[in-house]
Amino acid sequence: MNVKFIIRRLLYTCFLFFFVVTFNFILFRLMPGDPLAMVSRELKASPESRASILQLYGLDKPIEVQYLNYIKSMLTFDFGTSFNYRMPVKDVLFPKIKASLILAVWSLPFGILIGIVMGIVASAFRGKKTDTVITTTSMLIYALPSFWLGMILLSLFAVKLKLVPVNGMITPGMNYGTYFSYVADLARHIIIPLLSYSLAIFGSYFLIMRSSMIDVFSEDFVLTARAKGLPRRKVITRHVVPNALLPITTIVVTSIALMFTGAFSIEILFSWPGVGRLMVEAVTRQDYPIMQAINYLIAIVVVAANFIVDILYSYLDPRVRVE
Repeated sequence: MNVKFIIRRLLYTCFLFFFVVTFNFILFRLMPGDPLAMVSRELKASPESRASILQLYGLDKPIEVQYLNYIKSMLTFDFGTSFNYRMPVKDVLFPKIKASLILAVWSLPFGILIGIVMGIVASAFRGKKTDTVITTTSMLIYALPSFWLGMILLSLFAVKLKLVPVNGMITPGMNYGTYFSYVADLARHIIIPLLSYSLAIFGSYFLIMRSSMIDVFSEDFVLTARAKGLPRRKVITRHVVPNALLPITTIVVTSIALMFTGAFSIEILFSWPGVGRLMVEAVTRQDYPIMQAINYLIAIVVVAANFIVDILYSYLDPRVRVE
């Protein structure tokens, strides 16, 4: 284990985290508009009430004090009170994270698996009809906007064929007698968003895997394996695929880290009560506490994912280690 390499990456990760968190603090104070003015109008507040609102959110203090309070609250995951919902941000956010995770835990692996498998098959038959058909079809689907693809699937399976519900995560007001009935209702609601989400993301994994496979095919150790008389299938499964998976490690880990953020267009189109939809609503309503909380959580998982990728990649490919 290269301890120096890990320490260097850890120090860089801490610096990057500090920079992103500070930028998150500055960004929302540079945005145009006055969210408290909207809150005050909704509450029909007097100037005195507006001053009390500023004091409630700590915005009456000097900027350096606001920054220190912000760092403290972020480290303790105390994100304050939502301007819009008038309740603690964590009480609003965490149920949305759960909903986004339910969608992403099924959609991301499915999309990643489709992309990797199709990339392997296309590269194995490079230049042949199979490669042309798979590549053309994949790029055609990948080029379609995710919301447009979702609308087509929704209109076909939900509106025309009436096989699945139109929107939502579960049936409102339904009394579930058993956990199985809840899962069955959830499955009916998630099938089309899952398919739309998977088809929207698989193309990037397909392109990277196909390109990586083609590069590995030209390596000397693959030529040596072929010269030894190994069957083509064994050359691909034992030598080409494991080495071709290295470049895709970064994007896979990053995608997994971003699971809780949801897919904005998919969640809005299907009225899925996740973080992506919440973020759009927060931006529209200038709900700074929610926007800051979501950006902060995204920063944590992305920075942590990059650190994990660096360490993992150094073991998968020792050439990247910095001595």
